[in-house]
Amino acid sequence: MKHTEHNAFRNEAMETLNRIWSENKRITELKWFLTTAAQRFETKYLDGRNPKLIVLGDDIPAEIIYSVCDDPFYVLGGSLEAAHWADEMTPRDTDPFSRSSLGWLLNPEFDITKDALIVTAVSSDSRRKLISVLKNEGKNVLALDVPPSNHSKNAVDFYKEQLITLAEGISKQTGKRLTGTSLRRAVKIITAARSARQNFIITACLMNGLLSDEAVLLVNQCMYFADDLEEWTAHVSFLCRELDSLVKKYAFTRADKPNVLILGSPVSFPNFKVPQLIASAGMSVSAVADSLSLEASLALPDARRLISADGLLTKIAKTHLRMISSGARVSNDGLYSYFKYLVNEFKPDGIVCHILKGQIEYDFELPRIEKAAEEAGIPVFRLETDYQYQDMEQLRIRMEAFSEMLTQRRIVNRRRRRTA
Repeated sequence: MKHTEHNAFRNEAMETLNRIWSENKRITELKWFLTTAAQRFETKYLDGRNPKLIVLGDDIPAEIIYSVCDDPFYVLGGSLEAAHWADEMTPRDTDPFSRSSLGWLLNPEFDITKDALIVTAVSSDSRRKLISVLKNEGKNVLALDVPPSNHSKNAVDFYKEQLITLAEGISKQTGKRLTGTSLRRAVKIITAARSARQNFIITACLMNGLLSDEAVLLVNQCMYFADDLEEWTAHVSFLCRELDSLVKKYAFTRADKPNVLILGSPVSFPNFKVPQLIASAGMSVSAVADSLSLEASLALPDARRLISADGLLTKIAKTHLRMISSGARVSNDGLYSYFKYLVNEFKPDGIVCHILKGQIEYDFELPRIEKAAEEAGIPVFRLETDYQYQDMEQLRIRMEAFSEMLTQRRIVNRRRRRTA
C-alpha cells in the first residue's frame, strides 16, 4: 500500500476549506460547517471516533440507518490523497470514488474500521468489487442488494425484505432494535433535516450570490459529515436566519453570470474541482442533480402513529426503489425525473454533465439528458475528469468557451424579448 503522509490528506481538505472561508468571511455561522468538515481529516478525531457503523456510499435509505444507529459514519470518497492509499490495491482505471473510499477504509495512517460494521448497497460492479476487497482484508461487511427493476410488486417486496435484513444486521452491531417507534423517530429526524436542506437551497438561491457555490455544496454535504444530524439541522436553520438578516440589512447585487446545473457523478468534498472550474469560467451553479442531492431530496412518507412499522417500511421501500440512482440499472428514471424537476424549477442556462473517469454508467444516461436538454433549448457540456488537478488549465479553457457561448445566448435572448 502506498504511504501518503496524513498531513497531505489533511492539507487537501484545508485547502478547500480555506478557499471557502476566504470567499465567505461575512457569514459567521459558516464556521460550524467548516469545522465539521475539517475534523474528519484530523488524526485525533479519526483515531477517537471509532464508529460502530460505517455507511459506504449514499444509496441506503437514511431512515433505515438512523432507526438502528444514532451516529453512522458516512464514507463518500472525494479525497485524492485517500485514493493514493489504494493505488496498489486497485487497477489503474478504477473510478476515483472507489479508490478514495477504499483508501478511507484501508490505509496506514488511521483505522476507523477496527470495531465497525461496513454497510453498502450493491449498486454497481465497482461497489461489488469493493465489497470483495474489504471482505478479503477481513473487514465486517454487510451488503444490500438493489433490484434491477423498480416497477413490480415483487421488486418492492424483495427490497423491503433486504432492508429488514440489513436493519437486523446493523441492530446486532449497535444494540439498537428496529421497532415502529425507532423507525418513526428516524423518519421524523430525516424529514426535518431534508426540510431544512430544501429551505437552505431556496434561501441560498435568493441570496444574490451571497454564498459561494462551494460553500452551498459544503453545507449540504455536512449533512453526511455531522456526528449528530439534528445538530446539523439546527445549524442550517441558524445559517438561513443569518443570511436573511444580512440581505435585509445590506443590498447585495447579483453578478450577471450564466448559471448551470451540474449533473452526473457526485461532487464530493474535499474535491470541489468542478464548482471551482465553473466559478473560474465566470458561471454559477444553480442546482445539482446527482445521487447525493437526489437522496437528500426524497420526500418521506408520513410517520404518524396510526401507520404500522410494516406499512412505513413498505412506503420507504417504494419511495427509494423508485428514485434510487444505481449503475446496475439500464435506466435511472429517478435521477432523470429529478433532473427534469430541477430544470423546470431553476431554469439553468446550461448543463454540465460531470463524468468521473471509470463511472461510465453516467455516460449511458447522457443521450436521454441531451435530448431533453435540446427540447428545452439548453446546451450541454460533458466534463470528464478525475480527482487529479493536472487537467485544470485545459478544462478551464473549454469551460470558458462554454461560458462565453451561454453569455452570448443570454444577450441574444434579451434582445429578442425587447423587440418582441
